[in-house]
Amino acid sequence: MPEENMAPSPAAIEVRKNETARLYEALSNGQVVGTLAYETTGGRFSLTHSYVDPDQRHRGIASALARHALEDLSRNQGQARIGIYCGFVADYVQAHPAWKDSVDINRSAFIATYTARDTTTRIMTSDELS
Repeated sequence: MPEENMAPSPAAIEVRKNETARLYEALSNGQVVGTLAYETTGGRFSLTHSYVDPDQRHRGIASALARHALEDLSRNQGQARIGIYCGFVADYVQAHPAWKDSVDINRSAFIATYTARDTTTRIMTSDELS
């Protein structure tokens, strides 16, 4: 298989913190291919929403973002727990129990969003249903 057709491994993904935009950014070949947003309230950090370009999904990019953000925030947050409002990061923590004592997961605050992949699904209006 030619090398250009191979999916990048998680090791090929660089993650950086963009404090101005309050994002962790995943880069592949110098291009941002995914983000994980964070907020700061009263000195407490919360991870709020992740996004990976549809053609880059299932390559470990979101996991690399979650891991990097949790490691970075746990180093800088001290004893305060990290708030998790992102469904993917909550699932990541569930799959990696070593993080459970460092976070507060708030699944009731998750916001349903549509991604570019979801735009082919059409939602019918109430007039169309009757």
